[in-house]
Amino acid sequence: MKLSKLYILFFICLNSLLIGSCQFNTTDRDTRQQKPVMDTLAYEYKDYIKFSENVMRTTETTDTTFFAVSYPIFQDSAVNRFVQTVLLGSDTTTVEKSAHSFISEFDNFYQSDPFPRVWTSESHASVYAISPSYLALVVKAYSYTGGAHGNYATIFKHYDIPNHESLILDDIVAKPFQNELAAVAERYFRKAEGLKVDQSLEDQYFFDQGRFSIPDNFALERDSMLFLYNIYEIKPYVNGQTELRIPYSEVERLLTDRAKRIVAELNM
Repeated sequence: MKLSKLYILFFICLNSLLIGSCQFNTTDRDTRQQKPVMDTLAYEYKDYIKFSENVMRTTETTDTTFFAVSYPIFQDSAVNRFVQTVLLGSDTTTVEKSAHSFISEFDNFYQSDPFPRVWTSESHASVYAISPSYLALVVKAYSYTGGAHGNYATIFKHYDIPNHESLILDDIVAKPFQNELAAVAERYFRKAEGLKVDQSLEDQYFFDQGRFSIPDNFALERDSMLFLYNIYEIKPYVNGQTELRIPYSEVERLLTDRAKRIVAELNM
């Protein structure tokens, strides 16, 4: 029995824990740009995988549908609820229930479709940055349930450790200053994309009415803010993800006191 290349590739990816080592991402947990600078919370990583019993066989390959996740487990239950919500979209479900739901949906589809295809669901969460008051997670997700290709995304989520609450962009740059943040970001975006100052954004990008905007998806790094546009947000699928970094030196005056404290901790 000969395993397909996809099937073999999955096990290679699973061993690296992060989808980042697979074909739809470029970096893995050990080599990504942003490293945790100070582990103030103890954690370890856990892997989970569930296969469908409906195996697809051809004369050349054998494949099966699977649901796979990996994620950090902390000693703090409140932080674990945050991780669970980020990973699964809810703090009331479980990894096992999510896996059962995905596999059951495929199994029902398998019985009714004369030409079923293998489905895939992978979500891998890891610690992107951690400090005494701040935790950042990055989730790399990939799914395929039919069609021309699968979909993937990289999502950043943020957590205030002492206050046990999620953080959003408004907590980093207050709303009254976000227009100015966008103006700075557009300048860096145009430079990175090789665009003139007055060149229209309507032809090449998906910005609403051709007006530049920053995504809610961001990361705090030691020297800059990273904004990440996932596939289809501003460009066609073939162009992949778009990263935009803005040095703190350009926007420090716009940061909230909480954000300045986090950045200082990340540089300790």
